[in-house]
Amino acid sequence: MLDHGGVNHIPPPSLRRPLTGAVALALVAGLAAGCTSSGTEEPGPGTDPTVSISPSASAGASGSASSSSSATSTPTPTPSLAGFSLDDRHSPGWPQLAADLGIGREARVGMHPGYVRVVYEFTGSAAPDYRVHYVDQPVEDGSGDVRDVPGDVWLEVLVTSLGMPGESAPTPEDPLPSSLKGTGIAAAPALWGGFEGVGQQFIGLTGDRRPFKVTTMTDPSRLVVDIAR
Repeated sequence: MLDHGGVNHIPPPSLRRPLTGAVALALVAGLAAGCTSSGTEEPGPGTDPTVSISPSASAGASGSASSSSSATSTPTPTPSLAGFSLDDRHSPGWPQLAADLGIGREARVGMHPGYVRVVYEFTGSAAPDYRVHYVDQPVEDGSGDVRDVPGDVWLEVLVTSLGMPGESAPTPEDPLPSSLKGTGIAAAPALWGGFEGVGQQFIGLTGDRRPFKVTTMTDPSRLVVDIAR
């Protein structure tokens, strides 16, 4: 047997006792349970051997951590959303008529770190004149009717000068439903034609009002609305 110094002492013959069958079987079973065929410790119940354990979590179990688990992941910081607010946004010349935007071509929605981007594209090439602001209800200009736009809160999007589509004009494309999943945007229909030169549309958002900012692009004409997530 082993003492605490690791020296193997063999008792004299007079003190040796033959092992009973039960004791021998218990020793063999204990050795088999403690080791696998490769000599490594089996993972315990519910343990995933592919998951790395951080040093703080593994120290309580084994007193040390392997070098492969010493590195911890660093979360990606959310970028500063400079220029975002809940305030009404409009171009300097609003509401005067500006360069001709043509008609609406499509609306797109895309996810970015910290915000969701809605892009309205037109067939013209100039920078849009615009106004974007929160409204209590999506009320349609001209008729005064409340539009059926999904969402809990709404951003009204207005642009000048948007032409009236002809009978053969293609219908603009709305964002694909799959592109709205997880964005907090319930609806963002495309802008198409204008009432007395002003095009109107609504962005429906789920939950509360969120800060936003507006920019424009040219060639082709685009209005970009970024909404904080």
